[in-house]
Amino acid sequence: MITLHVFTEEPSAKNVFEAILPRILPDNVQFRIYPHQGKQDLEKALSKTIPQISKLPGAKILITRDQDDSDCLDLKKKIDNILKGNCECEYFIRIVCRELESWFLGDLNAVSMAYPRLKPEHYQTKANFKNVDKITSPNQLLLKIIPEYKNRNTLPKLEASERIAPYLDLEINNSTSFIHTLEAIKKLTQINQ
Repeated sequence: MITLHVFTEEPSAKNVFEAILPRILPDNVQFRIYPHQGKQDLEKALSKTIPQISKLPGAKILITRDQDDSDCLDLKKKIDNILKGNCECEYFIRIVCRELESWFLGDLNAVSMAYPRLKPEHYQTKANFKNVDKITSPNQLLLKIIPEYKNRNTLPKLEASERIAPYLDLEINNSTSFIHTLEAIKKLTQINQ
């Protein structure tokens, strides 16, 4: 029995994985999600928790972290250097470009299903929605385009992820990092692609 252990930077990412993993994992694969309270908390887990979990029979590990303003390759290398010699099972590191909310912007139909007042056709043809991983502040853009959040200063990330994640299309998304994360899950859990 394979158990996929998913380490996330924030609780809102847990909501996404809880929504998508049951839709793609076969019955013989279990999963556990470990949400953290930011980057530093996640980095502590890399050196303290992962070595123990990696020894469990059937363990596979996926680490996800927001890119934010970091260089993607440097960030991935930094995480990989922490894990080398400390992880005894197969693992993948996936950097979420730029932030988790990019995954939502990559599927505006899912956002409109969660927030019916949003009209995805107003945005889908705009250039920055063709490659959402390049949007520098996806959470601010999401806040701006969702009519229900018109008078808010910050995006309620947990609420947004709970509402949008169940509608994410696992086949069509304009976020390359979302697609790469799904591919990593399939490779780790030996799902035929």
